Amino acid sequence: MIEIYLFINPLSFQCLETEKKILSYMQQSQSKIDLHILPIVNPQVVTAAFPKKKVDLRLRNDYFQLAYQVALDFKAAQVQGKKYAREFLLSLQQHLLVEQEHYSQKLIQRLFEQTGGDLSMFLEDRSSQLIKKKFWQDQKTAREMQVREVSSAVIYNFSIEGAAILLEGATEIQSIPHLSYLQTNQPTLALHHNQKAYN
Repeated sequence: MIEIYLFINPLSFQCLETEKKILSYMQQSQSKIDLHILPIVNPQVVTAAFPKKKVDLRLRNDYFQLAYQVALDFKAAQVQGKKYAREFLLSLQQHLLVEQEHYSQKLIQRLFEQTGGDLSMFLEDRSSQLIKKKFWQDQKTAREMQVREVSSAVIYNFSIEGAAILLEGATEIQSIPHLSYLQTNQPTLALHHNQKAYN
């Protein structure tokens, strides 16, 4: 089995495209793949979102708060299943990033209802302390796995004992379908020169 931890900025178009690519790979792969999407929201993520712009503090705070709320919405959706949550997140990102819709409670409720989940449970969960705790656990996981940027993935191939690989950046993640590491009949770990292996 292959396990993928994908670290994203929920307000990044590049991360949205990365999510789509990995989901497409999962559908085509013959290996069993368990995907975990972890939204990362911190000051470094906000700074990276505006690399060449001088952004005032209010805009940075608004961006942070929106990214944080989307992350909480996603974590609340996960309570009802990872498939529900992925569909909801992709749909929300599409509306916010591609169609440029404003975030609103009405939009959130409509999109979650479309996943077929329990809306009343979702609305209760999204403001709970448990969901906030799950969010902070994701931030801790990112630190423990030494993830320095969003659009990064840590991949475990359980057919290779004790091995994992870190891919940093969207360009590296796009190489996932071509990594010999992900072929279960490969006895060794394939690394590019700028990747790190963890045991």
